[in-house]
Amino acid sequence: MDNKEFEKLKNMYSQLIELVSTAKESDIMDEKLDCFFKMFQIVRACLEFSPYTHFYTQILIDIIVKTYNTKTFRTDLLFKSQIGVLIEDSKYYPDEFYRDLEEDEYTPEILLIKWNEEIEKVSTKKHNEYMKFFETIKDLLIENLIEKKTDLKERLELISKYSNNSLVRNLSVPEKLFLYETKRVFDLHYFNTKPAHALFLDTKFKIKYICDTELSREERKLDVDKIVDIIKEKNIVAEEVYELENAEEQIFFELFKVIQNNFVINKCENCGRLFIPATTNNNPYQKARNDQKYCNNLYLDTGKTCKEIGATNKHKEKVEDSPILKEFNKEYKKIYARHYKQPKAFSEKNFKQWSKKAIELRGSYNDSQIEEFKMELRKLNEIYCKK
Repeated sequence: MDNKEFEKLKNMYSQLIELVSTAKESDIMDEKLDCFFKMFQIVRACLEFSPYTHFYTQILIDIIVKTYNTKTFRTDLLFKSQIGVLIEDSKYYPDEFYRDLEEDEYTPEILLIKWNEEIEKVSTKKHNEYMKFFETIKDLLIENLIEKKTDLKERLELISKYSNNSLVRNLSVPEKLFLYETKRVFDLHYFNTKPAHALFLDTKFKIKYICDTELSREERKLDVDKIVDIIKEKNIVAEEVYELENAEEQIFFELFKVIQNNFVINKCENCGRLFIPATTNNNPYQKARNDQKYCNNLYLDTGKTCKEIGATNKHKEKVEDSPILKEFNKEYKKIYARHYKQPKAFSEKNFKQWSKKAIELRGSYNDSQIEEFKMELRKLNEIYCKK
């Protein structure tokens, strides 16, 4: 994901700012609710762009809503959410009163209450001040998100560097964690000289088990075998989920899962993206082939994946750079055309024999011997064309 793609996110965030501001400044309930539901559509689109937007979208909406409700530039929310961006303009410095104020838990219900909280009529001047402030926050958030994505890519590059090493792959998970922290995949504690004491696993990932289906009181009283039947019939499962409080925790969590599952990470030789090679039966937890050179991402606007076109592109580049290969390809096409047009005069057997000899010749010369190669290839052509 390059910086140009983040222009899409900038546009979505500008739409969010417009929607939330319109809702806060409107006194028509239907208009407020319409903006509210449109906002969730954009939030979903942002998540499809990148799951990391969860933290940034939430804080952007929260800042807009609470700035209107309190008539204060709520930059304190940036620090409370541990986004860690620097506000250079002094007029946007956090208000001390709100800096120490404990915030409500962020839920859709509470957001709707804050959303509908009545405010005084906003003047054009104040509206413009707010919009300038929100755009500043938007730019800071996206800049920080780009930094986080770049940081994650650099860390994955380091894992990629070592993950194909058989010695590293045979280490236990704790041993690998120690190694990767030593190699700065994770940051050491500032005052600690022993990596093992500063492993990022000290980060408290909150684990929950959730289920979106609940049995009725009558169903709960049934025998175990009946309940099992209901579970199978309704496909009821309890899912393990992790609560992550900020983007930094998400980076650590993703890196931990990569190491824990012993994933190999390769760099696509066509597009340059990092990817996890597929396994023979598409089970990511089984050992993957680490010789895969191309990923399954669609390449530009070709409609084909790098895997589909990568080898072809690589061969073309190789041919363009090699006089021997270029000459061989030219002659191959010419001889094949002769066989195709005159299959009786120039038989399949003759063509295969010529092809085998031509390939042997190609391997016997290097690019500095192009003239000798051309001479020998002409002799070969004369022999087989006479046949």
